[in-house]
Order: sequence, then C-alpha cells, then structure tokens
Amino acid sequence: MNFIAILKSFFLEPELVGETHWTAKKFHGYLRDELNHEVGYSTVVRWLHENNFRLKVPQSWPLEQNEEKREAFVEELKDLLEDPDIDVWYLDETGIEGDPRPRKRWEKVGKKGKVPYKGEHIRMNVAGVICPRTGQFYALEFTHMDSSIFQVLLDHANKDLKLERKSNLIICDNASWHKKKTLDWGNFELKLLPPYSPDLNPIERLWMILKAQWFANFIAKDRNKLIERLD
Repeated sequence: MNFIAILKSFFLEPELVGETHWTAKKFHGYLRDELNHEVGYSTVVRWLHENNFRLKVPQSWPLEQNEEKREAFVEELKDLLEDPDIDVWYLDETGIEGDPRPRKRWEKVGKKGKVPYKGEHIRMNVAGVICPRTGQFYALEFTHMDSSIFQVLLDHANKDLKLERKSNLIICDNASWHKKKTLDWGNFELKLLPPYSPDLNPIERLWMILKAQWFANFIAKDRNKLIERLD
C-alpha cells in the first residue's frame, strides 16, 4: 500500500490512530507531528478536496434505535409499495419559527455578518400527508398540536384527498397524539415507524426543503406574516 493510500485509510478510519474524527487542522498536525511529514496546511486542504472529502456537520443519531426493527420495517415497506391495492402515505408535523435561522454565507475576513431577529415566540405548526406514488400532498396549519387538532387533519384529509386504491396506509412516528385510541382514521390505516427513525419518513425531506428555501433568514413581523409565507 502506497503512502497516499495509507493516508486515505487513516482519514476514513480515524480510530486506527486513536482519533474519533478529523478536521483539516487536526490531520495536518498528525502528518507533521506523528508522521514527520512536512506539508503545508493549504496543501492538506487541497488534497482533501481533490480526494472528494468535504467539511460537513454530522447527523445526530439516537442511541435508542433498534436496528433489527428498522430492517424489518424496511423489508415490510418494500412489499407494501409493490402491492397494487395499497397506497402508502407519509405523515408528519413540523414547527416553523417566526425568527430567522441564520445560514452559512460568505463574508469578508474580519467582518461578521448579522441577521435581525424579533425575539418574540411566533410559531406555526404544519401537519401534512404525502403519497410519493401519486404526488398528492395535503397540509393544514395549526398554532399547536394535540390529538383533537390531529383529528381535524384526518377529517379534512379524508374529505379532500382523492384516494385511488382500496387500502391507504399512513406511516408516521410515535407521537402520543398519533396513538390515541379514540382517533377516527376514516379511510386510512395507521402504521407506526420504528422508534427514533425519522430518517425513514420521506416527508422530512419536504420540511427540510421548505425551511431551507423559504425560511432561511426570513423574519415574520407577526403571525399573519408567518402564515402568509407558509401559504
């Protein structure tokens, strides 16, 4: 194995040299102090980019996940998606704040960018369902969420959505209001995600796009302005 291949293996598996993760600065120091390899910091950064490494914020991953349950759910979902009599819907709620959420941006060295905020707790909740097969999406806005509010969403979705197949499953997380025994699901049937598995719900990507494209650095002067933006 040549020296470059060894460096790549160290970078991909930092535990091999007693590290948990790398930054360019840490890796540069390791090359200089441990391997006695004289190389400039800018050269290290360029080498990382040339080898398709990027500086990223890692995704938080709950320790309580049960991998066996997740794998079983994925296998069952594959069968459901292939059944011509079943449509699979995904449901979730997300909160939208009235104050902006600053995003990374380019600034001149020595200058610190500023984003204004109002400081008031203006917030709306969006609850929605989506069927990837048909592209149908349905959502309502609420000031808060509980089982009675959730029933309103179910009632309106049953009334307004065009359900094309005999069976319609709604997949959602384990929020307490999703599991209320008094809920009337109408033409839908509940199927819960494995605990701590939001990554298995594709509607999460929709919320991510919504917030990134429409609410980054947006400030709502009042609730009506927030609702207008959401609409």
